[in-house]
Amino acid sequence: MLRCDNCGKQYEREDQLTVGWPDIPGLAERLDVGGIVPAGECVDCGALVYEERAPIRLLVLLDGGLVRGVLAAQQGVEVVVLDQDLDGADETDMVVVEGEVDTLRGTLQAHEVTVAPTLIDSAYRAIEQVSAVLTS
Repeated sequence: MLRCDNCGKQYEREDQLTVGWPDIPGLAERLDVGGIVPAGECVDCGALVYEERAPIRLLVLLDGGLVRGVLAAQQGVEVVVLDQDLDGADETDMVVVEGEVDTLRGTLQAHEVTVAPTLIDSAYRAIEQVSAVLTS
């Protein structure tokens, strides 16, 4: 699925666009360095059209404790927390999550994701430094 970045019109195929990649007029002036390459131009408004990407979905497992926040380096991240600490949990709130490796039981909570790329980069630099010290 393709979606116009301006008006939101959706397209199923690139041949439905006015102009496709790489023949988009003035493309170099319309792109940001490191940005996503568009599929083409919108028929209705002439803005750039991009391939819709499925969100990155994360399941955070928690056994007691408190999730104070969820941070991501980019947009398009969805997070659900499965709290496996069932002490005092209402039976009607419990769910079973089945997967390839395990079957988990707990209560689910959706969490908002804060986009904070600088903080994420800093955290990963710190863990890389700790890992380098541990492996040397």
